Amino acid sequence: MAHTLFPERIETERLAFERVSHRTVDPFELYEFVSRDDWHRDATEHMPWFQFQRLDHVAEFIDRAEQRWTDRDSARYLLRSKEENGDIIGTTAYKPEWEQRRAGSDIVLARQYWGREYGTERASVFIELTFERYDLDAYYTTCATDNEPSRRMIEKYVEKYGGRHEGLLRQHSARPNGTVTDQHRFTVVRSEYATATEGIETMAFDATW
Repeated sequence: MAHTLFPERIETERLAFERVSHRTVDPFELYEFVSRDDWHRDATEHMPWFQFQRLDHVAEFIDRAEQRWTDRDSARYLLRSKEENGDIIGTTAYKPEWEQRRAGSDIVLARQYWGREYGTERASVFIELTFERYDLDAYYTTCATDNEPSRRMIEKYVEKYGGRHEGLLRQHSARPNGTVTDQHRFTVVRSEYATATEGIETMAFDATW
């Protein structure tokens, strides 16, 4: 069986990660999801790159995800909740930086699904893959200074794996409208991960490659 660098599908206790590709994703279903009020008003306030206005924008999003998968730059997934009959709840991506021996990720959840620790469950998968499958040396993530829900989520899973808040990156990230935001940066390095997971079961999810 042929293998790719990234899993085609991942399943945790409550989530299913479905690869974003034209073979696996119905663009009409995705367009209906991203047209929700709580997506445009709340979920993408800090991630305006995901504010799709038309169906062709969704198709282009799938095009880009396929190309970045092929280039081994990132693995983009739709997140579906097993608690919500498999409904789409958001999108996430795993982003290795091979030369720097590190990886990051992003996530956007519709407002309805905030507060259920889906983001933490998803991050655990990517952190464990970083160190145990991809043999990288660090996992990192950032969030805008005014994005308190994301910061609380990140602090929870970074603490779980022994990582830390590195500090504030000023004038770090530009948005499509031209504004530039300050970003908090968090990291987990290999030694911290090893200490935090000693004697604990990891990789307790199903992955189809």
